[in-house]
Amino acid sequence: MTRHAPSLLLVSALVGYAAGSVSPRADVAAQGGRGGQPADPLGTPAPNIPPVANPPLYPDPPLKPMHWSIDDLRKIHEARAAFQRANPDRPTQGGGGGALTLPQGTPVFQGQRFRTHNISTNFRAYYETERPANLTGVMSHYDDVEQHEGVSDFYVITGGSGQMIVDGVIENREYRRAGGNSGTASLLLPGEFDGQPIKGGKTYAVKAGDWLAIPPNDPHWQLPAPKDGMSYLLLKINVGIYPGSISR
Repeated sequence: MTRHAPSLLLVSALVGYAAGSVSPRADVAAQGGRGGQPADPLGTPAPNIPPVANPPLYPDPPLKPMHWSIDDLRKIHEARAAFQRANPDRPTQGGGGGALTLPQGTPVFQGQRFRTHNISTNFRAYYETERPANLTGVMSHYDDVEQHEGVSDFYVITGGSGQMIVDGVIENREYRRAGGNSGTASLLLPGEFDGQPIKGGKTYAVKAGDWLAIPPNDPHWQLPAPKDGMSYLLLKINVGIYPGSISR
């Protein structure tokens, strides 16, 4: 009997270990409801809650195609240019200027704005008398240079003519303010810059029908021809560095 004592002790230990490792799991399973959720103490089954579906990759894509008529875009440009000629010192872009007042019957451009991109139309003018620029407030004949670290711009010139200066470096560059040159305290927009002029840039002569693709983080400056102005359709593509709500 003494010779078999160690063997009996070893077998007893193994049996006890196996029982201890199985019993707790059985107890936990007995205490749980469906899906591993704790059951009600009174025995009510736990609710059957389905898993949450993954959100779509693009939460706000366009749902329908949209068509813009070049005839309407030309009419919009002509109305804007006529208004600017009648009001040569009226600002055309933001910073207290706001949108131009167009004659009744002028086509209305319906833009699009999504998380990934937005489409709009803009008008720029040459100011015969220097005035505070739209973003920085410096005295100039032109609106300010823009630079977007996280946005690629695609221009389609729809009316007028002038020059586009791209590349180079913005002199007197500063962070863009959400309120433009309104003079009030305003939130600085990370990744968005403005100022003027551009030093060391490349100049393109542009007219209605021309296209221009501007990569992210590339300074660009619109210099409209006097009396003519410059209108363009603008596709802004957010490359994902910062939210589309920041890009301008």
